[in-house]
Amino acid sequence: MSDPNTDIVYFNARISGKKSGLFSKSAIEDFLNQGDLQRMQDVLLESTYRKEMAEALTRHQGPEAIEEALSRNLAETYRGLVKQAQGDFSILIRLFLTRWDLDAVKSLLRCQHHNIDADAALHSLIPGPTMTLPLLHEFVQMESMQELVQALAAANSMFCGCLRKALSTYEENNDLFVLEEALDRQYFVQTAKVLGESEDPDAAILREQLSAEIDRINIRLLMQAFQDGGDKELAAQRLLPEGTLSLGQLKNMLDATDAAAAMEQLANTRYQALMEELFQFLQTGRFSPIERYFERVLMQRLYRMALQAPFGIGVAMNYVWLKYNEVINLRLIVHGLSGNVPEGRVREELYFVS
Repeated sequence: MSDPNTDIVYFNARISGKKSGLFSKSAIEDFLNQGDLQRMQDVLLESTYRKEMAEALTRHQGPEAIEEALSRNLAETYRGLVKQAQGDFSILIRLFLTRWDLDAVKSLLRCQHHNIDADAALHSLIPGPTMTLPLLHEFVQMESMQELVQALAAANSMFCGCLRKALSTYEENNDLFVLEEALDRQYFVQTAKVLGESEDPDAAILREQLSAEIDRINIRLLMQAFQDGGDKELAAQRLLPEGTLSLGQLKNMLDATDAAAAMEQLANTRYQALMEELFQFLQTGRFSPIERYFERVLMQRLYRMALQAPFGIGVAMNYVWLKYNEVINLRLIVHGLSGNVPEGRVREELYFVS
């Protein structure tokens, strides 16, 4: 796969065409500036979301219809890429897209853990390539964590089978992290290890992305240990390998006198710019802006990769992140307008690569 074949050239050409259907920064900001959900709905009916928007309006109205249309369109985007990719390239595409299945599974686990009502839970769930909206509707109705885990493991034994083994520890300690850690080790760590053994440059690109996400998970673990005054020894045991930050570096951060001293150790790493975000976390206790920071770093790297390697997997990865980010931006605006969230608060959550 180091030399481009016609399948990959054709695949990436179609991706380039899909990118033209994304909303511009100004178009998305206009939705927020005008503060009119009806206008937003009308614009979506004339966009690449037209099919899903029209179908959603047969079942819902207002923000519920828009959110369903966005989610269904995103899921269809995932499925379309899987269908179009060929050969070994399709394996990497599927592995890459599994990241969004994992997000959907984690959201289901959190909703079950916190006993969130099924209808309310559905508003927070975003589908993945195989975790479709119908499946999410089914899983969110499960009455217990045991029932949910068994259903997830049956639906995706490769990445969710690990939940069965972790379930007893979860039930003993009521610790949701146990289930999430099992998923992270099965997907991020194991996949990164396998990709690291490949000489395929596309595999190396995907591995770098997974390693960066491992960094995100580990840094969140460290910051929470400092914030909550948690068990640092336990935090050290839960650190994930295969990130760009070594386990030695991370354990040195854990040994720091406080969170600020730990963050200073990022000064000579790729996350030097994250230090300011982390200081804000100490003040607010909100990690979501840092999650968005990591997404921005990933998207910026993939944007450059797509330009440098037009026949590689970076083109598809860049497009998927752009599409996902567009849906997140639009959902943030819908939530803001329907919930009367201050415009400034919504605006600070929005992000655009270029």
